[in-house]
Amino acid sequence: MPRYPSARRYAQAVFQIALEHDSLDVWVDDLQTLADLLDDKQVAAFLDAPQVPEARKLQAIQELLGDSVGTLSGNLLRLLATKNMTLLIPAVLEQFTEMVDKHRGIEWADVTTVVPLDDAQQKEVAQLLSGIAGSEVSLRTYVEPELIGGIVARLNDRVIDGSVRSKLRNMHRQVVEQIG
Repeated sequence: MPRYPSARRYAQAVFQIALEHDSLDVWVDDLQTLADLLDDKQVAAFLDAPQVPEARKLQAIQELLGDSVGTLSGNLLRLLATKNMTLLIPAVLEQFTEMVDKHRGIEWADVTTVVPLDDAQQKEVAQLLSGIAGSEVSLRTYVEPELIGGIVARLNDRVIDGSVRSKLRNMHRQVVEQIG
């Protein structure tokens, strides 16, 4: 998902409000509800359409949300709808969740493998990376068949490349250096 600078600013503002009101988990749930609502492409297009009058957008938001989210969360959606920027909500959710996790001492690692990892494998990789990081690690997993085998993990500014592709590339480089 692309990172929008303004999404980070909104997430920071929401994070400050959530900290002040001790409502981090409530905000995670509310932002997820908003993101789920905007998964409907028709709803998202309607709320971001500049030709739709602001009053109609606000009325639609009230009808769509009802009491499903808190007042402040609804106000965030209303604000973004008036600016035709509701497309930021998923990025705000992602940024906010990362801030909450960091606040709680949880780090995220991006793990790429040739085939999907099952739950036991994910747990094992998370434990291994937790030992390296010195804190709890959660995984975002990706599949990339071009790795041929093995695993690539990105944890903050560290890359742990145990892929077959990388090993073959290194062997190729060594052979070329010896020949050349």
